[in-house]
Amino acid sequence: MSLRRYYLDSYTHQFTSRIREVASVEGRPAAVLEETYFYPTSGGQPHDTGWLGSARVADVLIREGDGAILHLLETAIDPEPAAARIDWPRRFDHMQQHTGQHILSQAFERVATAPTIGFHLGVDRVSIDLGSGSLSDAQIAEAESLANDIVSRNTPVRAWFPEEAELRALALRKQPEVAGPVRVVAIGDFDLSACGGTHVAAAGEVGLIAVLRTERLKRGMRVEFLCGGRARADYARKHGIVRELSASLTCAPAELGSSVARLQESLQEQRRELAAHQERALEAEAADRLSRAEVHAGLRVVRAAWTERPMDQVKALAVRCLEQPGVVVLLGVAGARSQLLFGRSEELSLDLKPVFERTLAALGGGRGGGARVLQGAAGAADLGTLDAALLAAETSLLSPSA
Repeated sequence: MSLRRYYLDSYTHQFTSRIREVASVEGRPAAVLEETYFYPTSGGQPHDTGWLGSARVADVLIREGDGAILHLLETAIDPEPAAARIDWPRRFDHMQQHTGQHILSQAFERVATAPTIGFHLGVDRVSIDLGSGSLSDAQIAEAESLANDIVSRNTPVRAWFPEEAELRALALRKQPEVAGPVRVVAIGDFDLSACGGTHVAAAGEVGLIAVLRTERLKRGMRVEFLCGGRARADYARKHGIVRELSASLTCAPAELGSSVARLQESLQEQRRELAAHQERALEAEAADRLSRAEVHAGLRVVRAAWTERPMDQVKALAVRCLEQPGVVVLLGVAGARSQLLFGRSEELSLDLKPVFERTLAALGGGRGGGARVLQGAAGAADLGTLDAALLAAETSLLSPSA
């Protein structure tokens, strides 16, 4: 096995090591070092990246069987002592997020007796899953405040392998499920956890812990948060948005809430006015089309076709026409997928289904259905083709054989 130097030293990111083995993992070159500071993916924390000589280290993982640390490379490397360099900004970011997670998890334990049952450190977000079905906004705010208080005190962080007797005496937040030596990370006397990850030396290096959002899960609640550099970047991004909105709405940042509320009220009023206007327009259109409809054997047939008209408007027009007795509507919308809507007034016993299905077939075949009002879609049709199909439907409907 490689000597895992990162266990006791998270800060060394440049070192030289002898290459014990050159290997291949699914066709990719890999190397096993005599000793390494590269962290492999484990415990919810992603792997380090960096360089081994001139070769880029793209992944680091633990080999099953012997536990060797495999450094997966983008190019092959000679089996000679190599200068190694870890991507320090990535490593330090992970140290900030992981230490912040320990602090926040303990804070939720103390504030809400909510144990952490899951941890994920992603590229953009960090989250913990809490074994609690309900947390109030006040509890979340209190836990966040407590966590940041530990940060502001610059509480020391220690990582070590205690002897068995010492380990038994430690009040760990969660009992480890591994055999053999157990590594413990202590954040002052605030939190004691079994953990193999990389951490900062003092809580002040976490910088800031900011809870972003919470989400209910079947088994509890997920809390998304950011620490350190990620939290500052998130603040800068959101502050930029606030500046842009303030300039756009010509108001101070503190007035954004009231300005947006006024805009929402104005928008709702405009929507109400638009709905009323559309209602009047549909009523007028229905009356106009009914007045111009030809009457055949006591039936008024309203036939019309459009391009790109929303079907909800077509249906609304049909409903208004069919409120009058003795009316049949044959309506359609042309396009890449033609739409049909046939209907009859409630008192009529006319069966529209045969002519409706023939019209679908004439337009390339399609699906649809209904009883008094039938709606469906067929193949592509331009306005002329659709209008001809509706005229044929009207002729068929009014013929004695219909």
